[in-house]
Amino acid sequence: MSSLYPLFHKLENRRVTVVGAGSVALRRIRRLLEAGARITVISPEALEEISGLDEKGELDWKRRPYRRGDIEKANLVLTATGDRGLSENVKEEARELGILFNSAEDEGLCDFHVPGLVDAGALKLALSSDGQDPGLVAAVSRQLERWLETREEPGTANAGAPAREDQPAASPGKVYLVGAGPGDPGLLTVKAARLLENADLVCHDRLVSKQVLGLIPQSAEKIYVGKEVGCGREIDPVELMISAASEGRSVVRLKGGDPVLFGRGAEEMIALAEAGIDYEIVPGVSALCSVAISAGIPVTHREVASEVIIRSGHAMKNDSTDAGPDETAARGTTFVYFMAVNQLEQVIEDLRAEGVGEETPVAIVENGTLPDERVICSELSEIVREAAAVGIRPPALILVGEVVRLREQLTAALEARVSS
Repeated sequence: MSSLYPLFHKLENRRVTVVGAGSVALRRIRRLLEAGARITVISPEALEEISGLDEKGELDWKRRPYRRGDIEKANLVLTATGDRGLSENVKEEARELGILFNSAEDEGLCDFHVPGLVDAGALKLALSSDGQDPGLVAAVSRQLERWLETREEPGTANAGAPAREDQPAASPGKVYLVGAGPGDPGLLTVKAARLLENADLVCHDRLVSKQVLGLIPQSAEKIYVGKEVGCGREIDPVELMISAASEGRSVVRLKGGDPVLFGRGAEEMIALAEAGIDYEIVPGVSALCSVAISAGIPVTHREVASEVIIRSGHAMKNDSTDAGPDETAARGTTFVYFMAVNQLEQVIEDLRAEGVGEETPVAIVENGTLPDERVICSELSEIVREAAAVGIRPPALILVGEVVRLREQLTAALEARVSS
């Protein structure tokens, strides 16, 4: 039997205090504003949207840390700072004052849960799993929203029918790092398009075109998490993704081009893995070839160009302008070879001649992305012998450089999550 008593709280013109002004607090604030609450936000810093609401007079932002006595006049108190110790202090004061309290940091501190909400005008459905299965709440909420939308469409056949099996919904409590392609929505992958259709939250950067953003349904929350040149990032995308996925939401992190080519996709993968968040990479069409050929320029051509060197305009932290020839050859470079497995020994000799060290990590990916994909990792000095020992065959991609070590880091994070 559930220990929760369901109710809808009338908050119009009632005082609500929110301690914290990050991405989680923002989601709480949006819903509180819709309910007509008089909101006080307490935080030394705030997201731009929250400070904007303060400037418009839609809430009162106290630009300082929480102090005892801040919630004396509140009817409801919520914390969303990521600081469990602070949340416990606020909870203690709220209990003394007899004020209902909710903590985004620890469900165990909460007097009430913020439920999943299906809003259909006068009809509002609130769903809760007693804090045990937010993923199930998100999945049921999404299905109810689709059923209501379908039911309201005049002349719609098969109202309430489940989604087609060839269009699977995004999984709740999971993050998808999705490549949005170079801009043309027609170059978005089929899988990416389906994930957008079923997402609860889409986080995007400035390289995602307006045309692609236009494919995101109204039912999905859309948040810009980009970073303009010379400006600090307003929202930490990793914090936002971890928080949303922990609440059981399906999250699409939409990145221009391919999510891991000169982007922060790899960093986000590691952060999600270390936080124990389920994630999936959905490759996108890279601007590397697509933009060039759109302009009528192929990046390779027989007897004209057999090699492509890819570099970023952003300097690496450890780059040095006075590096010698050998250091330049090995520093910060990833070598990628197509159709070269049968010439592996010659490839390795060429790399040695360019100054690449014997301990440099090498990976060979056979049948990449297919069910029978096989990966071997070794060092430059051993890769020829090890590839021969396991019988690596084409088609395969050869990758050489320090980025290969990231695979070990991700594997270790995933193994630690399973063992815990």
